[in-house]
Amino acid sequence: MVVTHFRFPTLALSLTALVVGHLQAAEKPKLDDEEELPTMVITASRTAQDQKKVPQSTNVVEQKRIEHFQATTPSEMLQEQPGIWVNQVAAQGSPIIRGQMGNKLVYLWDGIRINNGGIFSGPNPFFNQFPVDAVGRMEVVRGAGSVQYGSDAIGGVINVMSKRGEFSESLNVGGDVYSRYGSNNTEFTNAINVHMSNDMWAFAAGWSEQDAGNYYSSSGALAPSGFHGSSGYANLAFQPVKGHVFRVSWVGNERTDVNSYVQSKLNANGVPRIFSPLERRGIVKMDYTAQDLGFLSDELKVYGYYQYYDQLRERRVQSATTFNNTITNSDQDVWGVGIQNAATFGKGKNTRLVYGMDYRHENLSASQTLNSTLLATGVTTVSQPAGITPDGTYEVFDTFVTLDLKPMDKLLLNLGARYENTHLHSRPEALDVIPGAGYTVNDLAANKYWNAVTWNVGAVYQATKSFDLVANVATGFRSPTYSDLLSAGTPVFSSLTASLPSTMINPEKSITYEIGARVHTERLKGSLTGYLTKLSDIITSTTSGTVVIGGTTYSATRKSNSAQGYITGIEFDLSYSLDRHFTVFNNTTWTYGQNQSDNVPLRFIPPLYGNFGVRFESDEKKYWVELSELWAGPLIRHNTSDEIDAGFSTDPALGSPNTTTNPPLDSNFQIPGFFVTNIRTGVKVWEEGNRSFSLTLNLNNVFDTKYRQAYSQQQRQAAGFNVVVGGRLTF
Repeated sequence: MVVTHFRFPTLALSLTALVVGHLQAAEKPKLDDEEELPTMVITASRTAQDQKKVPQSTNVVEQKRIEHFQATTPSEMLQEQPGIWVNQVAAQGSPIIRGQMGNKLVYLWDGIRINNGGIFSGPNPFFNQFPVDAVGRMEVVRGAGSVQYGSDAIGGVINVMSKRGEFSESLNVGGDVYSRYGSNNTEFTNAINVHMSNDMWAFAAGWSEQDAGNYYSSSGALAPSGFHGSSGYANLAFQPVKGHVFRVSWVGNERTDVNSYVQSKLNANGVPRIFSPLERRGIVKMDYTAQDLGFLSDELKVYGYYQYYDQLRERRVQSATTFNNTITNSDQDVWGVGIQNAATFGKGKNTRLVYGMDYRHENLSASQTLNSTLLATGVTTVSQPAGITPDGTYEVFDTFVTLDLKPMDKLLLNLGARYENTHLHSRPEALDVIPGAGYTVNDLAANKYWNAVTWNVGAVYQATKSFDLVANVATGFRSPTYSDLLSAGTPVFSSLTASLPSTMINPEKSITYEIGARVHTERLKGSLTGYLTKLSDIITSTTSGTVVIGGTTYSATRKSNSAQGYITGIEFDLSYSLDRHFTVFNNTTWTYGQNQSDNVPLRFIPPLYGNFGVRFESDEKKYWVELSELWAGPLIRHNTSDEIDAGFSTDPALGSPNTTTNPPLDSNFQIPGFFVTNIRTGVKVWEEGNRSFSLTLNLNNVFDTKYRQAYSQQQRQAAGFNVVVGGRLTF
């Protein structure tokens, strides 16, 4: 592992000094003749709002940026965004926002939450189970979003918005065909999108296929790490009367042959330990939106949806005499309904009230099959092994209200509150219990109710036309899931401990304070935000003796609300247009987290990181070039629990660190810093009316740098040099 001399803060400060030196020039007339339109965000307030008027910290990733980035997965689309740490290889990848990941972030598809009662802590693939070419836009709220979206939104909210057709005054028919190749992992992505609309109907649909092979680092293949994906979306809107829209939409994604690099070298016969033959997720949504119904309603929304998720997962373990393949079939079905109303009042329409309620019902089930083969004879027996999270239901009802008001001309206040009731009801069977593991079927029986009330108070003060001060205080919570209460046995990614059922735990809670400043001139756009998140009733695992499973003795752990802690950080983002062609940019994020109960660092706190670079765009936007530097400082602080995490071992393919065959990457469990150079460019080769053909070329990790991203279990080293070329024909 090559440890890079860390010089990024110097470069970042130099870039900042350059921008500050041009501050007076920033108020010069517009660079373009076009009037700049405000950037609208929906996720932060559940209705369209000017980004500058939202007290929460937000990221907006437009379709143009998504197409330029040519990401393999949705998670990768967020790389280089301020305040978001992304570890990424192949089908895996889980963003970290303000030190929170997994079940402490809410994932949405067009406002429908993907998180459910089966989500687990730590890295998970939920966010990457979206079709990449269906993504039209992403919005991210950094910080607590529980008032808007309920449980899990302690660290933030990520809303993936699909492409959709827009109404037009006359008949409009078109679409595009897209094809991409990535050299590093021999990735092929092909997609087609079509749309058709008039003043009454709007239709959009698309289909894509994706094949990704093994990633390669500068030291060789990260095998296995590939997958195959098929996905599609369709969106039909009907507007019988202007302002009244009925919409039906569907999005689906199926991934097959999803390989996992972690623990892949543990079997003597070379068969990877963990493998997913199938992952299938889809959402069907119907909604009705009515606008301008009178003084009591500017916008009324009524919606219902059905979501399905199926997964086959294999865990293949070879012993001296037997090869066992345990196949888990998970099935999750969710349906929900909701209503939301927005109204504006007062002089100048300065007061806006948004309120509504949601209900969802989840059916969660899983089954297991064990194929056991004797190595000496090749004879295979099929059985149902003991030990699985029991089936059951998960129900959530909530009601919420937010209020925007302007007590004075330059001050905007945002107030909000939410009540949420959660009901978890398990249906355990005798076969769910592992014999000798220290628990009974009664320990898996749960009929739990939790109630939570959250609130937020935010403010935006317009100090000058181009400079704002912002502040926000928001509470958050996370209701326990089946994984928290009822997951028992040996974990998948660590081989040194076993879990016991923990049915007495309660929701985790948080309160986040943040304050910042924003500048937004024609040339200069930037923000500086500091925050402090206090965490209470943190669910942690504590040692609870030993258990014997399958003849092997394990250290047993049980979960409880046994910890308090905090996370604090600074997020800096800056973009400055030197002239009508060149833009320089820089973002830097620092995060610090501490478990105060045990006086140790919290898990999954990323190192100091960021990126900086320069972008060129020609007149009439015919071609563009971007040079960016992605960097991270060394991960110095770690939680002691990380010392059994495969991501801290020399080779995650051999599982958890040990003192013989797979020592830790560093004796102090540190991860070295790095910087990675990326060059992206594109050109519009041909354009005639609405038809065009464009090419995009990305040179990722130009210098084939050896590095590892903190908290990635899927890397011995991150991906090396990669040439990605894509072409899009629009018709």
